[in-house]
Amino acid sequence: MFKIIAVMPCYKSSRIAPSVAEDVLRYVDRLVCVDDCCPENTGKSIEMFLKSDQLDLIYHDRNQGIGGAMKTGINHALKFNPEIIIKIDSDGQMNPNLIPKLLEPIFNGSSEFTKGNRFTNPKFIKKMPLIRILGNIGLGFITKLSTGYWELFDPTNGFLALRSNVLRDISLEKIDNGYFFETDLLFRCALCNVLISEIPMQASYEGEQSSLNPCKEFFNFFYKHAKIFLKRLTYQYFLMDFNPGSLSLFLAILFGFVAFFVGLNSFLFYGKLNIETPIGTQILFLATSLICNQLFIGFIYYDASQKPLLRSFKYLKNNL
Repeated sequence: MFKIIAVMPCYKSSRIAPSVAEDVLRYVDRLVCVDDCCPENTGKSIEMFLKSDQLDLIYHDRNQGIGGAMKTGINHALKFNPEIIIKIDSDGQMNPNLIPKLLEPIFNGSSEFTKGNRFTNPKFIKKMPLIRILGNIGLGFITKLSTGYWELFDPTNGFLALRSNVLRDISLEKIDNGYFFETDLLFRCALCNVLISEIPMQASYEGEQSSLNPCKEFFNFFYKHAKIFLKRLTYQYFLMDFNPGSLSLFLAILFGFVAFFVGLNSFLFYGKLNIETPIGTQILFLATSLICNQLFIGFIYYDASQKPLLRSFKYLKNNL
């Protein structure tokens, strides 16, 4: 018998969170709600509305961000030794009735981690605000590039379920405390070769009040994506393995440096003399630049074609 625990971070959702919590409890053995120092006292709203021995309420005395709230909830949930942990938001965007579908790939042993996908049905997309569609497409591509999960179409989706052994294998305390939590989790799962699948879902944006400031977070997100991208390349292609993708990437970097220094030398040396750069130097710069581009494109193709093996397939077979 599986023990399933859901973790629900709560912030500025006092109107809808109690009914969401009630619906979630129909499908799980325990629900952990983390009130992240909410000014609306969302935790108190749930506490007054819902009386259940299966409900645990945790209150932060200062706001720690959605990632911080999730880590608090996960650490609490792990004390009960669950088989599966679910993340669902308290704002009603995610339908608790989809929890059985979310769990199905884990139950049948085909994956260790499942996420919702809002882009499987054109009807779902029509109901999504245009700014969200554009933002999710752009951010989704960057997330695929930085984490290596190219097969995921909605990698930034926060409706997810995963086996507790995955959370024990990764460094949970190092995961980002803010909105980068889901992406950072994917990155660490990629290093552990965790197999992830998606299920179709429709999100509800009625009455949405997001505290995310896209303009403020843009450079922060860009920096964090670049950081985990470089980390992933170092770990997966040089420290943990050396494969055709590693060779292609190494040569791309090598030719990239040659092109950069040839171009820089031409600019500084010949520009200072106020003479035209020799044709041979120009050809060398163009040739090394083109080779670098082709090698990097080849690496991206190799990276995108690599799908994680079910690292725990034997484990799953023995424990399902």
